[in-house]
Amino acid sequence: MRKWLQPVILLLFFIVPYFDLFRIDIPGGQYYWFTRRLPFSQAMPLLLTVLWLVFLVLGLSFFKPRLFCSHFCPHNTISKFLRALQRYKLDLPLAILLTPLVAFTLIAYFVDPHRIWSALTEGTSGMVLIFFLVLCLFIGALLLRLRHKFCSTVCPYGYIQQMFRPERTTTLGKIVTAALLLMLGGATVLSVFFTSGLEIDLGTIARVNAGNRMIYTYELRLVNNRKQSESVSVTFHKLEPIRNPFAEPILIQSGEAMKIPFSFEVQQTQEVEFDVCPQQPADCERFRFSLSGT
Repeated sequence: MRKWLQPVILLLFFIVPYFDLFRIDIPGGQYYWFTRRLPFSQAMPLLLTVLWLVFLVLGLSFFKPRLFCSHFCPHNTISKFLRALQRYKLDLPLAILLTPLVAFTLIAYFVDPHRIWSALTEGTSGMVLIFFLVLCLFIGALLLRLRHKFCSTVCPYGYIQQMFRPERTTTLGKIVTAALLLMLGGATVLSVFFTSGLEIDLGTIARVNAGNRMIYTYELRLVNNRKQSESVSVTFHKLEPIRNPFAEPILIQSGEAMKIPFSFEVQQTQEVEFDVCPQQPADCERFRFSLSGT
């Protein structure tokens, strides 16, 4: 199994961030889960994914010591391949070629690849450029000099594995570990499909005393982090705003952010209640508050 699993994992390591299968866009304030773009404000799928990956790496040691190292670790696979090329004296040239590629891919898990490329070719981001160079030095040392020595002497996973792995694993322990991993993985997938990529927020702009009445101005903020456009309707159940800007559904293009101001005019205390609903009714958000006329 290891002969085909190692190259598959290595291939996934290189393609996952470029196809938005999973990456965290820190500067953009969003993350991608199987091409779905979600904001950090809806972080449950991200937290569950990170937890699942952590427990997966730790849980593998319950089945076999250093199972992650021998079957899943990309560094181990690359080091093994470079060692096989030593007899042909091709390991050093390949290591030199792989160093910037691995560094670029690692950064792509946290920064948009187009932004990284612009930083390297046009100097648009000094921080990304510096981080890339530092990472190249580190990875170059791993691939050119340390290779498997890093695994046996420096890699923290080995020490963490010894801390969490019991001295004797039982069949029941393996079954429980596998069940927990499957449950956490299932919860992660479900959280993604039940999470909307649409951010809905309400902000207060002004409160003006106009004689015998008060005028309150609010701002509805909509951000569409989905891959496709989204239609949003706003329905008022009690007090209607002045010159209602939501008479028709609002179309928000993918990646677009909108701020829509609207005002209420009141002479006495009144209740405001309205729903903001995208195309999927399950993603509706209700706002409810009171306005004073004095």
